[in-house]
Amino acid sequence: MRYLMLVFVIILLLPLRGYSQYEKYLQKDPEPTDEAQAGVAFSVIENGTGVGGFYEIPLIGFTHLGATFNFFFLRDKKQIDYYDPYYNYPVTYGKVNNVYLLDLIFTLKKRLLPHEIDNNFRPFVSLGAGPVYGMNFPERNKFQDQYRWAFAAALAAGVDVAMQNNYLFGIRLQYRFMKFNAVLGEQRDHSTLDVRIELGKLL
Repeated sequence: MRYLMLVFVIILLLPLRGYSQYEKYLQKDPEPTDEAQAGVAFSVIENGTGVGGFYEIPLIGFTHLGATFNFFFLRDKKQIDYYDPYYNYPVTYGKVNNVYLLDLIFTLKKRLLPHEIDNNFRPFVSLGAGPVYGMNFPERNKFQDQYRWAFAAALAAGVDVAMQNNYLFGIRLQYRFMKFNAVLGEQRDHSTLDVRIELGKLL
């Protein structure tokens, strides 16, 4: 009887021991990483386009502190661009102003759900603020050139995708608040929606 009890206990304990050994081979999900990043950016805004660059460094809690520099080319509201097939030449109609904006925006970006989503897919929200310098060089010489300063702010949401070899692709939708103290080109308020694509690298 004692021998049967010993065999019964061994049979009960074997699965538990096997399970404990199996646990050694289970791999936990890797912890999400948080790297510095830098790259170039391309923007499409309501009345023009822009190019720029960015640099961000990680802080605690999957938060990044960074800076972006952007150069925007603005269009007039009545401006029409087309291509003349007869003369094989691009033509612009209704253009009065040549407005350019340069801004330096300091950003604070918070990554969302870093432990719930794959490490390569990184949704975020972002806030930014900084100075913007505006210039206008009218087409007609009788109008004076304009130079203006303003304070800019931006609120954004988007996603970064980390790819092989530490390359980065990002897309964001943001609203830029840019209101000058005097008219620049056609208006004072150049606030706009901005669809921004970023190409860079994790450092």
